[in-house]
Amino acid sequence: MAPSRLRVLLIGSHHTERIERGVERAMQRAGHRTLLIDDRRLRRNIGLALTQRWILGATRRFNPDYVFFSKCLGLTLETAAELARDRPSALWYQDPQWYGDAHLPEIAHTIAVGRLAGTFFVTGFENDWRAMGLNAKLLPSAADRDIVPVPAEAAYAADVAFIGTGPGVSHGGAGFAPERAEFLASVAAQLGTGVRVRVWGSGWERWQDRFEWGGRPVFGRDLSRVCSSSAIVLGVNPSRAAGATFYTSDRLWMMVLGGGFYLGRRSPGLDRLLTGGEHCAWYDDAAECVERARFYLAHPADRARIRDAGEQLVRARHTFDQRIGYLLTGREWDAGDGA
Repeated sequence: MAPSRLRVLLIGSHHTERIERGVERAMQRAGHRTLLIDDRRLRRNIGLALTQRWILGATRRFNPDYVFFSKCLGLTLETAAELARDRPSALWYQDPQWYGDAHLPEIAHTIAVGRLAGTFFVTGFENDWRAMGLNAKLLPSAADRDIVPVPAEAAYAADVAFIGTGPGVSHGGAGFAPERAEFLASVAAQLGTGVRVRVWGSGWERWQDRFEWGGRPVFGRDLSRVCSSSAIVLGVNPSRAAGATFYTSDRLWMMVLGGGFYLGRRSPGLDRLLTGGEHCAWYDDAAECVERARFYLAHPADRARIRDAGEQLVRARHTFDQRIGYLLTGREWDAGDGA
């Protein structure tokens, strides 16, 4: 059982849609007092050295019982070590297997902070992270329970929608998942011109002649508008997630909570958390993705039933409110907790 009424310091983004804010809201609902410091925004505004002094001063005044770290790219390692000293802490890393790119500066920094934290929670590949000297434990991603379906709007409508970052965006110094663009282009071509496929996110400029591009990312209520206005929302894992079990982007949970009927790639783990045909639909390759998309486009009553059941399950088991007990105690998630 997680301790009650703690002072919790969170280091990460102030953006409403980010993981840190969602975790903070869940902590507050559980009765904890919180202080969220946006380290990267501070660094941009006042510089690296002043950011460290400001954060250390705020921490002394707040006197936290527990520290929640994100990637901490605005902290020096000395500051991170001071924040973690003599108090429990954790870093929850939700990207897939970037341990293979520890030479990239952003990844190396996050790994170094993770070694200072009491627990390095990851959403998959925990054995590989553990082999790097991290106290890595499995904790699947989650989403904010405040995400809800909204009325459908024609401006966001699609038969099949995908929400995610395109290959034109760098991640940690490397290109982001170019193979997803080929997959989406193949699916759109096989579905044909009679099926409207729309992609939302940054970095898709070079691909807009292969499928319809929304021209921008969608967050918050706009994400719910896309999900609630589309017949199917598609999940496409990056190649870095090959071999995944329970790993998934938090976007899966966000899209289901936002009103989406989810069609995603199966993994031996995810299909224990969500049952295909009951809470979502799964595919194993592009051909099966197209086959299932065609089937469910032709069966709206089945889509509605599955969509509703999926939202109920995710809201009951896969929001930040169900994850904070693990964060605060350092206890590793067990498949029986969410299956």
